[in-house]
Amino acid sequence: MDAKSYFDIEEYFKGLCQHNVKAVEKGFYFCTCSGIESLQGPLAKYRTKHAFFCVDDTNDGSMIRGRNGGWFKNRTMTVFLMHRYKKDDMEDRKEKLSLCREIFRQIVSRMLVDRENLSNDMVYLQTENILSRELGQYFMSGCTGLYFMIDVAEPVDLKYSDEEWQT
Repeated sequence: MDAKSYFDIEEYFKGLCQHNVKAVEKGFYFCTCSGIESLQGPLAKYRTKHAFFCVDDTNDGSMIRGRNGGWFKNRTMTVFLMHRYKKDDMEDRKEKLSLCREIFRQIVSRMLVDRENLSNDMVYLQTENILSRELGQYFMSGCTGLYFMIDVAEPVDLKYSDEEWQT
């Protein structure tokens, strides 16, 4: 399996954002970023959008050997759920964080269902342990939320080929 045939996690989460009733109702804007350090997707629309469903377009990965002896490319994906709140209004901040927590819960429940369907296509959502972290009060002025990380494993062909090497 080459990089071109890896599961398109951005499209998967974009679909979740577009089909989640609460995310649509509350105006969550789907975007991408390149890590928590930049968050260029949300920052580019910070003045015009109030809620963000942001997928990190970079990921950490590892090659792992499965129980059956096959090899898998394991990628850790990070997703941010963020919502702006009224400046210096801690009650509004609490309300918006609660909304992000609820959407996260709904996403996890959907991933548990999707896990079975995706495994038929040799894509394995590792739903046994989904790490999450809430963003601190001073993370980004007037914005709260959380991010979570999920692992996706896909089989990879590691057959050696002489044609790939010079002698």
